[in-house]
Amino acid sequence: MNKFEENATSTGEDAEPGSYKGSSSSIHYRPPAANYSDRVAELEIENSRLHRLVAELLIKNQQLRKPD
Repeated sequence: MNKFEENATSTGEDAEPGSYKGSSSSIHYRPPAANYSDRVAELEIENSRLHRLVAELLIKNQQLRKPD
């Protein structure tokens, strides 16, 4: 067993990419995009979704820290 296999075993990770063993994440596997422009469009959508999520969390954090 090489050091990469030992690391994957010790952390509970699968050596196979795209697997989310033990993860409660809502990420789901998707087959690769047909071409570069499709992948760019997917990433732009995901990026905007993540930006909105961060903005919402920052607002909630500010509200929780606001003195009553």
